[in-house]
Amino acid sequence: MIKKKITLVPIGHIDDSLLEFIYQSIGNTFRLDSRIVLCQDLLGEVPDPVYGGKYNSTTLIKELFECLPEKKSKMVAITERDLYSPIFSCLFGEAQLGGCCALISLHRLHQEYYGLAEDNSLFLSRCEKEVVHEISHLFGLVHCDNSYCIMYPSNNIIDTDVKSCSFCPECQELIEQSL
Repeated sequence: MIKKKITLVPIGHIDDSLLEFIYQSIGNTFRLDSRIVLCQDLLGEVPDPVYGGKYNSTTLIKELFECLPEKKSKMVAITERDLYSPIFSCLFGEAQLGGCCALISLHRLHQEYYGLAEDNSLFLSRCEKEVVHEISHLFGLVHCDNSYCIMYPSNNIIDTDVKSCSFCPECQELIEQSL
């Protein structure tokens, strides 16, 4: 039996203490083997001037999949780049539902993006919520209607701030079955 793994891949410069925090969050939530893989900047795509210099998350996910060393593992890439998709003009992350690859953008998780003073505790909470949310999509979970569940969709930063870092009972049962 192949043991499931989660590979955390920083794209561009991501602070070591943030990577360690995310690594610990993944381990605490999913209780799976995980590892951090440092690599060169995989994302060769140039920003799209039509979308204000953002990067197409769907295209980047496909590029990440090509770099996945073990197709049975799960990979979540973390970047500071601002993202968009063909459906959304901006987003915090994207994942292949039931697939292997997810991508998280830290760009809009910083308080400074909204013209507010830095709040590291709030930033870390947002990072944890987005990473766990997107990894859960990799394990087949869909969005939840419970606004306090971590699987509630984040259409804006307020949605992210309101929801908890935990699954509702229904989603908790689903993630346990998936793992």
